[in-house]
Amino acid sequence: MKSICFPKSPLGVIAFCTRISFGVSLLLVGLIHYMTLDGFKGMSSDGLGALEPLGNLWAYILPGLMIVGGALVALGMFMEVSAWLVGIALGSIPVGMLLKPVLSAVTLGEMMPMAINAFIWMLVAFLVIKTVECGDSGSEK
Repeated sequence: MKSICFPKSPLGVIAFCTRISFGVSLLLVGLIHYMTLDGFKGMSSDGLGALEPLGNLWAYILPGLMIVGGALVALGMFMEVSAWLVGIALGSIPVGMLLKPVLSAVTLGEMMPMAINAFIWMLVAFLVIKTVECGDSGSEK
């Protein structure tokens, strides 16, 4: 059983709190997507043209990645696995958003705010993962 590691420096405390807040927030976003799955499926697949079935499938997978990845980040467990889950989930969002203007009549102006929002989440994820003080297997900084 893993014990909880409490930081001993001011920066460590902020990093600890940010990690928990980020992980729980990502988990909650995933839950909200599952709770509003019909609308989320529409948002995921609209504008993908022939790739709409792929968007529908991804609408089921993405929230699961967010939930599991967010929970693991919040708990500070299996950071390598959680970094992959969070990275794939968040990294897929701007790619999908920016693919829509290429495949349909959706404009770049409509998609860019969502892509930028995802990049902000990715930057926070980077900082959270980078500042983990107590990794499960001696995570390197």
